[in-house]
Amino acid sequence: MIPALKPAALALALLGGAGIAGYAAIGAATGPAGPQVANFAPERLSVPRVTMIDHEARAHDFHGPLTQGQLLVINFSYTTCESICPIGNAVLADLDALLPSDANVRLMSITIDPGRDTPARMRDAAQEFGASDRWSWLTGAPSDIGRLLRAFDADVANIELHDPIFLVGDLETGRFYRSLSFPDAAELAALVHSLRS
Repeated sequence: MIPALKPAALALALLGGAGIAGYAAIGAATGPAGPQVANFAPERLSVPRVTMIDHEARAHDFHGPLTQGQLLVINFSYTTCESICPIGNAVLADLDALLPSDANVRLMSITIDPGRDTPARMRDAAQEFGASDRWSWLTGAPSDIGRLLRAFDADVANIELHDPIFLVGDLETGRFYRSLSFPDAAELAALVHSLRS
């Protein structure tokens, strides 16, 4: 069940996220530099070794089994958010439903409020959005989360006004694609497919 949204968030959902309800296929072509997908920009990222805590209170090395050999789809949110975070989480929930069950893809919701987002709160949010086993809700020590957010260039100085950020890529190559606008699940699925083809 998706939580009720405040009027401003509902307007954003209707205007910017209209694709969530009706998926529109986008074209993806592979060129010399890799897939060319509308609304995503390629970049290289160097991600630090940090310890993350998932929604089941299990510790993970971010460069360990949680991410190895996986294509990652990452968003950033926090559990008490009443604006864009529920919309972004709904996009990931739709993507989770679209992907084949055997897809080698890890969905990640990383908190931007580690001081309040305990594993128990993350577990409640994961259950609320019907997260499958491939969708990890991650928190950790504020210092580790801060290092990770800086590495991902996720500007969240004011968490209430943070921009929606979606990244698709893998840690082994450091190649990621950053959303340039609020994507819908079909856009993310097309990018995932193009990177796995």
